[in-house]
Amino acid sequence: MSSPAVALFFSLLFLLLVADAANLDISKILSSSSDFSDFDNMLKETGVADEINNKETVTVLAVSNGNLGALSGQTTEAKKMVMSVHVVLDFYDETKLNKSHTNSSKILTTLYQQSGQARNQVGFLNMTNTGNGPVVFSSAAPNSNLVSQLVKEVYTKPYDIAVLQVSSLINIASISSATAPSIAPVAAPPPRKILAPASAPTPSADTVADANSPATSLTKPTDASPAAGDAPASTEEKSAVSVTCGDYVASTILMVFTCAWLLLTMI
Repeated sequence: MSSPAVALFFSLLFLLLVADAANLDISKILSSSSDFSDFDNMLKETGVADEINNKETVTVLAVSNGNLGALSGQTTEAKKMVMSVHVVLDFYDETKLNKSHTNSSKILTTLYQQSGQARNQVGFLNMTNTGNGPVVFSSAAPNSNLVSQLVKEVYTKPYDIAVLQVSSLINIASISSATAPSIAPVAAPPPRKILAPASAPTPSADTVADANSPATSLTKPTDASPAAGDAPASTEEKSAVSVTCGDYVASTILMVFTCAWLLLTMI
């Protein structure tokens, strides 16, 4: 075989291997066993299957039929979150897991963490090898329990994909809180305004000057009015003067007649 032909053969072989490695098909892998049909359908429904197929290295923690009841009634967003947590962004077969140090815990990064939507460490898993039992997986989110145990290895293609069966869905204690939108606290109503008493108008300069000056008599005559002494007497005052003068004249006449009568009697 000529040298160019050998080079072309190996080039084609390399391209085939690369294409095969890049084109994963999780549904084809799971369809080899009817025990995972529900899990496969859930991966398709949420779109997680397509994301797995576009990865270069993943480990899928599959759950057998009848163990997906926790997702019943959940929103599509919540289902996708849980399914994404079951996809580890690294290669772990059963041999690699059993070689882990006993009584130790390892943090695994999941597909959900890569989405950028993970909160409260929901996007990470704790993988624990107790040494006295099966390897256990749990969510790294607070209050999550170590209840999902490794059952068996389903499929492996070294360093590309591994499918491991686990006993149940990984318990995420805060599925609803992790997927529910944040609710802003209800703002307290603004305090009611207290109406201040109306302020008195600011006095003008003239008003202030008048207030500081002595009080003006209301009966003070103006320059145009006649003086009190020059004013003509009223009718009542005239009548009083006339009566007084009349009485004086009568008394005088009576006194004169009395004196005259006395003189005559003495003669």
